Amino acid sequence: MKLLSICMIVKDEERVLERCLSSVQDLADEIIIVDTGSTDKTKEIAKKYTDKVYDFKWCNDFSKARNESIIHATGQWILVLDADEYIAAEDHQDWRDFLHKEELLPHLAYTLPVINFTGEKEYEDEITTAPVTRLFPNNMGIMFERPIHEQLTRGLQGDLYYKAINLNIYHTGYQISRILEKNKHERNMGIFEQMMADQELTSYDWYTLGNQYRYAKDAIKAIECYEKAMRDVDRNEAWYPHCLMGLVSLYYSQDQLNRSWELTEKRLIRYNQYPEYYTVKGIHYETLGFFQDAELQYLKAIDVAEKRAQKNQDIWLIDPMYSFDSPVQQLIGLYFRLNDNKNAIYWMSKQLNKNNKNPGHLVKMMEWLLQNEDEESVIRFFEKIYVSPTEGEYLLLFKVSLVLGNKGLVSHYKKLVSIDVGLSLADQLKLSVINNDSARMHALLNDITVITDDEELVWLQVIIGTLVWKDYSLLEKLSRKLDNNRLSSASKVILGVFGQNEVSNDTVIETDILFAIARQLFLTQEFEIFDQLVNGVNNSDVINRLANYFYDVNRVELAMNYYSALLTRNELNGMSLENLGYYHANQNYRDDAYEFFNAALEDESAKRHIYKTLISLAPNEEKMKVVNDFNNRFPDFKEISFVEEFFNNEIKLVNNTV
Repeated sequence: MKLLSICMIVKDEERVLERCLSSVQDLADEIIIVDTGSTDKTKEIAKKYTDKVYDFKWCNDFSKARNESIIHATGQWILVLDADEYIAAEDHQDWRDFLHKEELLPHLAYTLPVINFTGEKEYEDEITTAPVTRLFPNNMGIMFERPIHEQLTRGLQGDLYYKAINLNIYHTGYQISRILEKNKHERNMGIFEQMMADQELTSYDWYTLGNQYRYAKDAIKAIECYEKAMRDVDRNEAWYPHCLMGLVSLYYSQDQLNRSWELTEKRLIRYNQYPEYYTVKGIHYETLGFFQDAELQYLKAIDVAEKRAQKNQDIWLIDPMYSFDSPVQQLIGLYFRLNDNKNAIYWMSKQLNKNNKNPGHLVKMMEWLLQNEDEESVIRFFEKIYVSPTEGEYLLLFKVSLVLGNKGLVSHYKKLVSIDVGLSLADQLKLSVINNDSARMHALLNDITVITDDEELVWLQVIIGTLVWKDYSLLEKLSRKLDNNRLSSASKVILGVFGQNEVSNDTVIETDILFAIARQLFLTQEFEIFDQLVNGVNNSDVINRLANYFYDVNRVELAMNYYSALLTRNELNGMSLENLGYYHANQNYRDDAYEFFNAALEDESAKRHIYKTLISLAPNEEKMKVVNDFNNRFPDFKEISFVEEFFNNEIKLVNNTV
């Protein structure tokens, strides 16, 4: 007798179906495919793997289509898959072992994790998990109900129970490009509207409708649906913690911190054996400036996950990012904010060790190291991260070195890459600057007919080459092939700074563009041209950006030089004032820190995370003024338990000294 039947419903899935079917052809005894109206090559692909392909007229009801597929199944077990899912070949034996050993029971279905890959590239380890009930015994009266987000039922035969198992299904259907392609929102909303007209929605229906609104980025309606789902829900439902975390996240995103914190402390605490609880608490603490408390919660989240892993327990409740990626990323940002570079770099190293293919992590680490260590030390550091580097890893290191414009590292890693690098036009132009090869840049510009790369990146490299070699014909060549008024205006300003033309007072250049040019000149160590540009544009926004950039990469002395110049001109912006506040607080210059934080709030009153430190630094005679200012600006936040406790303690301190 056949062991496993895989049942699927499909429509226009030619791009993903083959991967799915090829992943299960050696596992399944039969594959049943019900097509609901494909107009592409879906059915043609399906017939390569099975002769059980059936047509079904779509009627806005997923459960009816699912049940049609079940009718044709003859195996002992039924596994339901979607076209954008697959099963890893290395898991096949685990599946077979389970199906052979498990007893078939008419009242039991099986919930298993679907691992969702949501990044667009292999290094983007954005992974989420969701429990779904997809495996159940055949010919025992189990079927689907509900038109959308269909669920299994036994109908009048009694309750259906669920058993969680650790057999994985992998899913990529929500990648960004795939979302744009499928565009199912309107169809799904139509089904929900019909359901609401025909019957009263269940808690689960409200939850799935909330998911639909959340997907459509309608936070207000998503909140309404999640709130309705939570009213009479059985908290043992598999979807309940997902709904709870969704509501906490939405409240937080809408700045309803009092409500997200209340849910965290009253309901999410039920799951305090998982890292999610501590990561969410840490984010709340950090948002309101309770940095030491936030640090402890993030560390607790990581510790809880590690201990669960040691015991071979599920490491996370909802999403693996809460077990490591999220708390570590928060810790790094927190330590950098407080100028605790030692701990920031420690956790960046841990992060890179976990995923050394993420260029974002690699760029940040390499950039910081290059500003604080010599090139040989940087190379030795990455030899510890990439112990036995693959060709692809050497290529990644080369490309990141190129992004940062470091000649020594570019030269080192280029020698270790034997495969065709395949550089973009912008990267080739940058490489010509690094190699001091103006002839190569001229040749590249001569060959351009149409700019298919990012125009701004191409323009940026040509501007750098123009300034480094004082060869203004390079920019002229590019300008003839570039139809971009924004970049043309920027060119005029830059050339004006270097005395090549007159610039009218109404010609402006965006801060982002100026900062990008200045940063690249600094990274490529063209310090004389860098100084000439910064002094020539004399733009306080750019100087603030540069000062804060130098502060972030631990070039503190250089940052302080710029801060001093801005302070003299009364041109420090909110971020600069905040950095100066933390810097002086770390040096225990309390009065100076208090003044800088006060000034930062005057510049940007929404900086709610500053108040806790400001109140701690405030002289007793001014504490109540700052407390009242916070309460007036954020009246709902004073009800948050840890904020209320802190304020009460500070008020007692004031009263005891009167």
